[in-house]
Amino acid sequence: MIWTFAESAPEKAPALEPAESGSPWPRGHRFADRTRARRATVHALLAAGHSRRSIQRQLGMTYRTVQRLADAARPEDLFQGQWQNRQTKLDNFKPYLHERWAQGCTNAWTLWEEIKAHGYTGGYGAVRAYLQPV
Repeated sequence: MIWTFAESAPEKAPALEPAESGSPWPRGHRFADRTRARRATVHALLAAGHSRRSIQRQLGMTYRTVQRLADAARPEDLFQGQWQNRQTKLDNFKPYLHERWAQGCTNAWTLWEEIKAHGYTGGYGAVRAYLQPV
């Protein structure tokens, strides 16, 4: 199979699972999992009768953070910002990385060198982070 890297296919990292709610932040993503856990903790404390100020002190968060977590009807409402759905240098090479991974090549350095030969200009760290199991 000949790969053309100009095509862009939306692909997820091998170890990540999409959230059931259609969230752009998959399960297994550090930011998403941490945000979901923090929101659940805040809502549990609110349900137990604690005030937002009390939760702020107990969890060591700012009042504004507790307020945002408490006001969010669902965790996906909190997932917004400048990095969401943003294109990366690696996007055009993800299908190739997935194919090579499925073929048994699990060495990030080798894969980085292969895609560099095909025009990838990004660093090794981005490839390693993308391929690293969570």
